[in-house]
Amino acid sequence: MDSGILTRSEIEEIIPHAGGMCLLEGVLHYSETEITCMTSSHLLDDNPLKKGKTLSNMHLIEYGAQSIAIHGGLLERNLSSPRIGYIATIKSVKWGRFNPLTPFLKVESKALVTDDISKLYTFHITDSDKQFICSGRVMVVHPF
Repeated sequence: MDSGILTRSEIEEIIPHAGGMCLLEGVLHYSETEITCMTSSHLLDDNPLKKGKTLSNMHLIEYGAQSIAIHGGLLERNLSSPRIGYIATIKSVKWGRFNPLTPFLKVESKALVTDDISKLYTFHITDSDKQFICSGRVMVVHPF
């Protein structure tokens, strides 16, 4: 899989998720307001979110949240100390059909509102056939 402009090892340098918990393997594109990531980590037997050999649909929200963390990390790369962000809310989650054997997942996130205290994002996940899997809205807060 082409990792685009950022590889998994580079992603691990800018987010607190490491090892198996770094679920996204590449960044294809990002701008001030959007990011597009790819992964096939859902296929790995040692994916830490799997129970037995199955990844729950609910865990796909973590894929969306990690794309948001990567976006924040990329935008704050030049700061001496990037800010920590915590998920405050997850709303408006919608589900499509998730084929756990799809070759890859594409995760797209978009910042809707940002300020020094919080950020509101949407995320949208599709499979290798461009079929809708999951979407939602995430509020991230930055403590002082």
